[in-house]
Amino acid sequence: MNPSSGDDSAKNGLIQCLRSPRERLGHYVILPRLIDKVRLRASGLLPPEYHANLLRLPDPSSSFFPLDGRFLEFTGLDPGALEQAILEAHDDQTVLQWVASHGRPHSSEEIRAWERSFESLPPDDRRTAHRKKTYPELAHRPDIGTLPPFDLIDLDEGRHGS
Repeated sequence: MNPSSGDDSAKNGLIQCLRSPRERLGHYVILPRLIDKVRLRASGLLPPEYHANLLRLPDPSSSFFPLDGRFLEFTGLDPGALEQAILEAHDDQTVLQWVASHGRPHSSEEIRAWERSFESLPPDDRRTAHRKKTYPELAHRPDIGTLPPFDLIDLDEGRHGS
């Protein structure tokens, strides 16, 4: 998803401004990145390739589970309500407070188990094919089908060496 042509340097800079999905707000991974994407889209700066999965709930009939959707599913939050809360909040802590008061409560242990689930998604042929199509610059990697999703995104967005 990381554009590579020289005329996309501004877009590349915006992508690198997105926080890693492994960064936390409170105890939640994904939330800081989700906040970044919602705010960038509202300002018209989110690259188009990020729009399709923004605040998208998982589709149980497929093996693809967008990270935003996994966060929404875990917390029980409505995508539109969360988006509105993000846009109305002046800072990340206000969003976290909103999530805490509107989301499904979880113990620290449940949150840690949920976070670990991102590291143990079993690879399959459909996921591997999807990743090769979605991340063409990483498609050559023999581990493309087994990389944890946070690592895949960080590699794609230039946060890790390949």
